[in-house]
Amino acid sequence: MSGLAIITEACIDTKDRACVDVCPVQCIYEYDPSQNILFSEVEAGSGIENTHQPNPDAIAIFADSLLYVNLDECTSCTACYQPDVCPVGAIYTEENVPDGTSNRGYNSDDPHVGHDHTFFVGHSRAVFAD
Repeated sequence: MSGLAIITEACIDTKDRACVDVCPVQCIYEYDPSQNILFSEVEAGSGIENTHQPNPDAIAIFADSLLYVNLDECTSCTACYQPDVCPVGAIYTEENVPDGTSNRGYNSDDPHVGHDHTFFVGHSRAVFAD
């Protein structure tokens, strides 16, 4: 499916959650290390959680420092990657994730700058174990 949302490293230690608020299917999850679960809500503000088990190897890379999109639940609605949603520009469509070769600025304060951002396409698929 085209248009799947991929959250990249600009989200690290930001986790603004504006994307969570606009997601109509609540497919954007946060990791809770104390319970070892990925959680979101059935509906924004509902307090009723959806949970998934994380893949231990994949979740260990960034742990609770960023948000994760469950690509099996994403409907490609485009809401989360609109320019006025994410304040740090961390979300791209799967087809448009920067490959690290662009001269375009990419969150220059991020300690992970220069990373091959296409890594996040595979990482988004790997983080959900169930």
